[in-house]
Amino acid sequence: MCKKRTLFWRTIVFGIFLVVFSGKILALDQKQLSAYEVFFLADAGCNDPDTLLRKSEELSGLFSPGSLAPEEFLSALRVGILYHNLSLNGAEKGYRGYAEKAAEILSRLYHHPDLPEELRPISGAYLGSSLALAGGEATNPLTKIKRVKDGLKYLDTIVKNYGKNSYYPLLLRANVGIALPAFFKREKTAVEDFLRLEQWYSREPERIPSGIMPSVYLHLGNYYKKEKKIEEAIAYWRKAYELDPAGEVGAQAKALLELFAG
Repeated sequence: MCKKRTLFWRTIVFGIFLVVFSGKILALDQKQLSAYEVFFLADAGCNDPDTLLRKSEELSGLFSPGSLAPEEFLSALRVGILYHNLSLNGAEKGYRGYAEKAAEILSRLYHHPDLPEELRPISGAYLGSSLALAGGEATNPLTKIKRVKDGLKYLDTIVKNYGKNSYYPLLLRANVGIALPAFFKREKTAVEDFLRLEQWYSREPERIPSGIMPSVYLHLGNYYKKEKKIEEAIAYWRKAYELDPAGEVGAQAKALLELFAG
């Protein structure tokens, strides 16, 4: 009986140790993470294919993908983001194959044993999104589905581990989920992510760039229109237009307001 009790308490203590140890592994320097978010913002927000190609070519010689050194991590991640955006925005201009290139670089980076924990939310989110984009570029239907599912697994893991620390995982999973065909059943998860971003922006507006919020509000408005909740949709379109009155997203929101709000 005594041995059983001893074993029981040893198990409890070991479990507590694992929780604490895991917490230390995942502990993030919020100041450093915020600095990284700002550092990568210009690349993350770039959508001009020619600029993306030029910048990626300039940076690609600054690291060796096969044997990344710590001093090369930032350049590698920048190129991964640029390739990701080149795939996202340049497909119609013939820029194809860049999603796979992004996924290859980002996979090596994300799984690197020396990668700072503060870079994992951003690298992992872009890895998941790049795999989903690679699925869109694939010609084999089975490859398409596998790439997308692999990307969603990464995104789900990154949101679970870092969604409370960084807006990048929430934003990228939401954008992927809202763009996928209904077959993947990711729309509601995407909407939940957009709503979490809205709550975060209301709570800490200085942490989330106002530039990403018009798109968040536009997507939420479109979702509520689809759900026939027109008043909620109009409220979100107004928010999108107010934040981006002269931009492309604002123009879309204005057109929808004129159509549904009169």
